[in-house]
Amino acid sequence: MEMDEDASMVASAASTSVSPAASFSAAATCTDSNSSAEPTPQAEALPAPRPIKKTTVGGKRRKLPSCDSCRLRRVLCVPVPPPGSCSRCLDKGIMCTSTPVIRKKPTGRTGRRIEQARATFGAMDPSLSNSTAADSQAWRTTQTSSTLLPTQALISDSSREALLLPNISAEDLDSHLGRIQLSGELVAHLLGLWQALPQSWLSVIPQARLIATFEASGRRLSALPPQAEVLACTIMALTSRLSSHPYILGDGPPAPTFESFTSQSLKDRPDLQAFGARRDAVCEKMRAQAVQLAWERGTLVEASEETMASCHLLDILESRTDSKKGVPYVSAFVTHLRTLLDERDTVGRGMTGISKHGGWAALMMRESLSALRMGRRSHFVNADDEALVPGPPGHSIEAMLQIVENGNGRDPMILFFSLTHSYMSQVGRMARECAEHVAGSWVRNRPLDEAFVARYLSQLDSLDRLLDSVLDLVASSLTPEATRARAYTPDSEMKNRYSMTLCSLALRFAWAGLVLPLSIELRRRLSLMDVTAMTPEKRRIRDRLQVLKGHTQHALVKAARMVAACVDSPASLAHLTHIQQERIDIWADVLLDLAHEDGISREDRISDLQTILFGLKMIGWSWPDNAELIVSLEERLQSMRMEDSPPALTELPAPTSTVQSFEARPVAMQAHDDLGLFSQCLAMPLPPASSAAPHALAFTSDALMNHDLMSNEITRSANLSIPIAMPTSVGGGAGHIDPSWTSFGTEFNQMLDEGSRLSTFDSDWV
Repeated sequence: MEMDEDASMVASAASTSVSPAASFSAAATCTDSNSSAEPTPQAEALPAPRPIKKTTVGGKRRKLPSCDSCRLRRVLCVPVPPPGSCSRCLDKGIMCTSTPVIRKKPTGRTGRRIEQARATFGAMDPSLSNSTAADSQAWRTTQTSSTLLPTQALISDSSREALLLPNISAEDLDSHLGRIQLSGELVAHLLGLWQALPQSWLSVIPQARLIATFEASGRRLSALPPQAEVLACTIMALTSRLSSHPYILGDGPPAPTFESFTSQSLKDRPDLQAFGARRDAVCEKMRAQAVQLAWERGTLVEASEETMASCHLLDILESRTDSKKGVPYVSAFVTHLRTLLDERDTVGRGMTGISKHGGWAALMMRESLSALRMGRRSHFVNADDEALVPGPPGHSIEAMLQIVENGNGRDPMILFFSLTHSYMSQVGRMARECAEHVAGSWVRNRPLDEAFVARYLSQLDSLDRLLDSVLDLVASSLTPEATRARAYTPDSEMKNRYSMTLCSLALRFAWAGLVLPLSIELRRRLSLMDVTAMTPEKRRIRDRLQVLKGHTQHALVKAARMVAACVDSPASLAHLTHIQQERIDIWADVLLDLAHEDGISREDRISDLQTILFGLKMIGWSWPDNAELIVSLEERLQSMRMEDSPPALTELPAPTSTVQSFEARPVAMQAHDDLGLFSQCLAMPLPPASSAAPHALAFTSDALMNHDLMSNEITRSANLSIPIAMPTSVGGGAGHIDPSWTSFGTEFNQMLDEGSRLSTFDSDWV
């Protein structure tokens, strides 16, 4: 009875109260009374729940926010209006506070950010919106059905297709260059091709560390450190020009692997232009990506082994079409090198990439020759820069000739490599001096230093004789006796032979690179002279220039034929396609401009032009930018074959047949005249240690004898009708006759003193 009275009192209070909290309390009490007639002791012991106050905002009731303590601990809060405390804060005895959350009102979209993006990055390329799904499929990170993991099979097709879409980060949006998403398999394939390139001899490229980091990152390019990613992209931009991967070549018939093109198969002179045209668009994208990423990451200003390697490779990529584009990267490369060497000397830490002096001598030589060809100063200003890299000091040309003469009893291979370093140092020195006195853009408007040109031609002659002697060492090192005396492992022996082949080609290209800039400058100066109004003094100057030009032209003929011989016997397809510093196309123009008066027969000129033509077609495997030159050469050769031979050609002796020439020359001279023999011997088994092989070259065989190995043999000056005394040169072997530029230097100095022409030079030859 008492309970009914209490219930009626609560109901009466609820009906007369206008407070929302009171109505909530009454409803809760009625619910409890209906569920249980008699309250349990536990229910009486529990404290009554505090009412939840609600605020009214804009006519709507809104729940009070949770206090800071409950929000921090992420527990349910029963908030009360301040200054009250919620039940949990009361139990813990802490102050109950609530920090209001201020939310800004949403603003309408005005398009201002879109206009700012357009002003910064420009409008979107219309071709991007029209690209098909097939075009972008190659750039998606794909997995073949055979390599799917069990968990991948549970993903639906639509979800998997969404996962395959390339991810573009905020950094890529800022740079307006979405980076190409390549699969880990393709990245590993391209990085692995680095060892096939001729640039891999330079140990400054930390390839082993890069590949180890790439594998540790799960083969994800984006997971690499910033500068390591730049180096990886730069390497891939180079090796993509060599790869036959379907993603690189795109649609079309399957392509053979570049490994299938051996030095012997390249003798067939295949036309590979179609493959270069198929890969060009993809390779250009990768080149642009590497260049853009290098500038974004500050590769040119941050000194490290990775940035130094990236700058070296970016110079190769950018100077392919325009030599001036590579100048910033060469400058950054040399700056990074000097910085790292200073840190090594200061801190005392070792750098394995700078310890091998042989590769650095070759790199400095190539940079000096490139600067000479461009008419600028070399970044390696003088010979003191070579002292930055550890290694034995180089010898002079005369000292090297003396070493070769006294080198009996020493292993020819060891002697070859010891002389190669000094030879490259001398080439770099001569290139820097020629740019400083003759070919540099800052001296072209000054009077020609004729005495220097005479000394320069004399040094070219000595360097040529040294080159013949060094190449004789290559042939001597390949004999069975020398091979057994070294007792190298077969793998080490093959690597050393291949290195000798590459070095021999580099030395020949280097000598030719010293001749061409001098010839171009002398021709330019003669073309500027006005023959109609000349004073006696200017006429004497012109006569002296004609004499210098005549000697230079004969050196140019030999250089052009030397380049053609190197192209005819490449060490590998990768070596032929990635020697762009030599610019084979320039030598095609040189051969086209040569005439019978320069000392080259019509048959030899056509043969060398055809060799250059076939070489350009093989280079088309990687670079299709010589297509117009190839068409022009084909038309020119066709017209030259159709023309009647001039009567003057009958005065020249007929070219010696291949077999007769090969049998008539000494064994040492047979080898270095055609470096294809070196490449072919690499695939032949080494002679057994106990076999009594005859004293002959390890690679001579009937198959090689019957092959046209001497098609591009350099014509000796003894076969030319030149009314000049031609003394036999030292170290050239039997039958090797060259102009005596050493004596010419002395006579030319006398000519300068007398102010007249040399009487020993025939006017027709000049």
